[in-house]
Amino acid sequence: MSQPASVVENDLARVDPLARLKLVSAVVIVLLSWAGSYVAIGIAVQELSPASFALARVGGGALALIAMMPFVPGAQLRLPRRRDLPLIAAMAMMAFPIYQIAISTGQQVVSPGVSSVLIATLPIFATLIAVFTLKERPSAREWVGIAIAFLGVALLVTVREGRFALEPAALFVLLAAISGAGFMVVQRQLTRRYNSLELTLWGLWMGAIALLPFAPSLLAEMRGASSATWLSVIYVAVLPTALGYLLWAYVLKMLTAAKATSLLYIVPPIAFTLAWLITGQAPGGMDIISSVIVICGVALVQSRRRG
Repeated sequence: MSQPASVVENDLARVDPLARLKLVSAVVIVLLSWAGSYVAIGIAVQELSPASFALARVGGGALALIAMMPFVPGAQLRLPRRRDLPLIAAMAMMAFPIYQIAISTGQQVVSPGVSSVLIATLPIFATLIAVFTLKERPSAREWVGIAIAFLGVALLVTVREGRFALEPAALFVLLAAISGAGFMVVQRQLTRRYNSLELTLWGLWMGAIALLPFAPSLLAEMRGASSATWLSVIYVAVLPTALGYLLWAYVLKMLTAAKATSLLYIVPPIAFTLAWLITGQAPGGMDIISSVIVICGVALVQSRRRG
């Protein structure tokens, strides 16, 4: 009996130096591009409105992904079934217009590092949504992890310079995390009939169409935008949105889902570091402590799936 393809590919990654190099390169590019996206968002939304930036990222990402498709081995795209369109549209709205506008609004104030940590709570909200919609039953360990993560989140959004003061902008980033969690739960239902590339591409195009009413404001704002904003928009459309997705799909083929997901815990530290190097935004001591608490809670929730 032959081995499953995933086992063969994982063995190849361990034995073949070239395959190992390709895997490591893909992981590095994905982590750097996704961490850098928080810095790029923070730069761009100083000159672009959140909705305009969302259209630039989603529309640009859709075009970039289409351009990369001929270079994706074995890529298959099927038209969605008519009965699935409402669910795919709901998935698209949560993943793109709602998520992108919310995180862009929040990052007008919230630092890239803190934003990356708040978005890292996405699996926590996905677990809670699944409890109410899919009747899933978290274990005691997961409930403890959820409580720990929420303690860290509460500290991140309320403690500033040694005093308690709610940061309203952080609530928009949390809204983005909740919207992204809803996307994950809906996508899980659709992956029984579609592959992830199909869902991402249809989601991007539906999201871009929904954001088209903001095209006039995007064109007006980009005319007077600085080179830093132009570079940030191009960066988020091409690297984390298009290329990042394709490379992440490759990583998931070469590693187990649990191992691949654990790599995402590295994104917040990279985001903090890039923000400090590029924009001079050094994290405060409380930000670091709160972030560690959040990541520990998320890791505890994810550890059950890993086991």
